[in-house]
Amino acid sequence: MKKRYLQYLCLPLACLVALSACAPGGGTADAEPLPIEVPPPVEQTNEGLTIFYTDYDSYKVSILDVAVNQYNLQHPDQPITVEKVFTDDSPTSHSDAYKQMITEVMAGEGPDLIFYDAITQDIDIEKMVRRGVFADLEPYFAADNFDWSGYNQGVMEGGVWDGHRLLVPLEYKIPMLYTSQTALDETGFAVENCTTFDGFLEEVEKVQADAGQTRDVFRNKLAFYDFAKYAGIPYLDYDRQKVDLSFPELERGATVYKNLTEAYYDFDSLAGAADIRDGKALWISPGFALDGFFMGPEVINTFDELVMMPIRDTQGGIQAEITFAVAVRNSSPNLQNAYEFIKLLLSEEFQKDTIKYRWLDYSVLDATNEEYFRWYAIDRTQPLVPPVGNAYGFDEVDVRQEDFDELMSYTKQVSGTYFAIPETQFIESVRDYIIDEADYKKAVKAAESQLNIYLSE
Repeated sequence: MKKRYLQYLCLPLACLVALSACAPGGGTADAEPLPIEVPPPVEQTNEGLTIFYTDYDSYKVSILDVAVNQYNLQHPDQPITVEKVFTDDSPTSHSDAYKQMITEVMAGEGPDLIFYDAITQDIDIEKMVRRGVFADLEPYFAADNFDWSGYNQGVMEGGVWDGHRLLVPLEYKIPMLYTSQTALDETGFAVENCTTFDGFLEEVEKVQADAGQTRDVFRNKLAFYDFAKYAGIPYLDYDRQKVDLSFPELERGATVYKNLTEAYYDFDSLAGAADIRDGKALWISPGFALDGFFMGPEVINTFDELVMMPIRDTQGGIQAEITFAVAVRNSSPNLQNAYEFIKLLLSEEFQKDTIKYRWLDYSVLDATNEEYFRWYAIDRTQPLVPPVGNAYGFDEVDVRQEDFDELMSYTKQVSGTYFAIPETQFIESVRDYIIDEADYKKAVKAAESQLNIYLSE
């Protein structure tokens, strides 16, 4: 869900102070925010293109390396200048490099293209949008009559604010859970009641309240970690710098998370399927949305009937996390070149050329996900799960087209998007409640204060 924003850079200090006073309880907190005001582009030269990325996220780096090579072959007179920072697999080096890049961009300098990915913890897209950092690419897509029909429209809308296309999503994931029919029968968990987040909460609470239940609700606690985002609860209002943690689903969800047993934190999908089989877990949620589907949920079919279910939001829709995206610096003199590079990244030909690197999340281009299914699951020359030597005694997996089709049908139901930002992660905000160092009321009060400060910075 996107909102309109305030152009902070144009506001005097007195206005910023006034905005801070509009937190919960303030008389103007519910005022309508001003519409987006994207500054006009600078004089365009389009003599080249500069981009920045590190080597920390190897599979995305592989995609970008190929893209740079292809673009330069197609545009030899306007080559890309790449600043590729080598981090020696250090998250600190990766983070420091991104912080430096963002500082330059905020000053109107730095690379033309800005890449966001879920691994990078230093980019708050919502804040940068409201500071007028990104260029509006909608005029370029419109002038080119770009065909959006093959792309996930719900996800692509996540890059549009008030009609301005300020970000172009490239990959995403949705909160999917998988189990067996036997596990559902044993726990009494009713999938048919989970048409909204509240119904899902009720079913989870029911399982947790059953003293005789031996299955962990989730094999991996991270499956429920971002529940406030899955649920689409509007507890953060960037436009008005307002925080509202009074939603009852937040307290219920925090209590569910607190009561989860110390399940595994790994994303071993094969081990997850074994835990479903052996009665140790009710739901699994592979960390790798696409590849994990084949290496866990489809394995369930070797011993039982697979059941899959998305965690729906409070209105019955599905919230998608944008995990990889690109934007263009608003002060760039190379907007046309930037558009041409982004169009290459979005093209079906390029995405199929780089299909072997696309195992983590879903592409915004539906044909790419279908191609990965064919390439990896159908046309493979080696067993998906080696029947000899695996630690769990599984036979070879027979991947079913109908299962993949069902999974893809849920991606078509995306009704909103979000970005995972550590500073606004709800469970972390009420950590004192989770670890029994404060009651919920006290933890929420502290969280509201912390989040209000963050939004006003």
